[in-house]
Amino acid sequence: MSGHGPVTDLGMIIGRTKGLLLSKETAQDAVDGLAGVARNVIDGADGAGVSLLENGQRTSVGATDGLVREADDLQYTLNEGPCLDAGTTGQPILIADTTTDPRWTHWCHAVAEAGVGSCLSVPLMRSGRALGAMKVYARAKDAFNVEDQQVLSNLANAAAALLGHVQSSDTPQRIASEIQAVLQTRSVVDLARGILMERHSLTREEALAHLMARAAEDREPMDSIALAIVDGQDGISLSEAK
Repeated sequence: MSGHGPVTDLGMIIGRTKGLLLSKETAQDAVDGLAGVARNVIDGADGAGVSLLENGQRTSVGATDGLVREADDLQYTLNEGPCLDAGTTGQPILIADTTTDPRWTHWCHAVAEAGVGSCLSVPLMRSGRALGAMKVYARAKDAFNVEDQQVLSNLANAAAALLGHVQSSDTPQRIASEIQAVLQTRSVVDLARGILMERHSLTREEALAHLMARAAEDREPMDSIALAIVDGQDGISLSEAK
């Protein structure tokens, strides 16, 4: 489990990549980090992954461990699986028991033998287009439910705002408005804290203290200060943050 929390971790990924063109290299860094966030945000998950697809081919893959990589690779070897379908149809897919699910029988049999008991896959959607999939795996059967599906879908929506231009954009993209649409006020504060932590090498406590100090100094609600940071309009210098 992360010591920061999933939204703060997402903020750190944004802080690392924001203002950069999402090339293949920075996209790989982002999907690696997002896989870890996905594993941490779903309690029953033993591993997680993020795959970006273009014309049915993987362009970037992030995985938390070897079991996830094996399960993902099997989908492309067998040309079937829930993550492939989620990433192309735009629909979430839950497999409660890989030993009894009648869909993707070859893949289910192979991953069950490898130790996967259940999995949940959700699409990365942006502007009605599926960019790929975010997925979590568990060794236990029935590890995930509808609530987990909603939580993972919300995270995938925020992740898609970050990754949406990986394949086609040739200019840096602003992602704050899309992320603000999916995250509530408390989450935006955590997101801003993560950005400050990554951008200025602050601890969690130092970043929160900075947010509180700025709110008091500017006589603004802390969520307003946080929104300015997420939107890149805060004008914070390194010396100010520290």
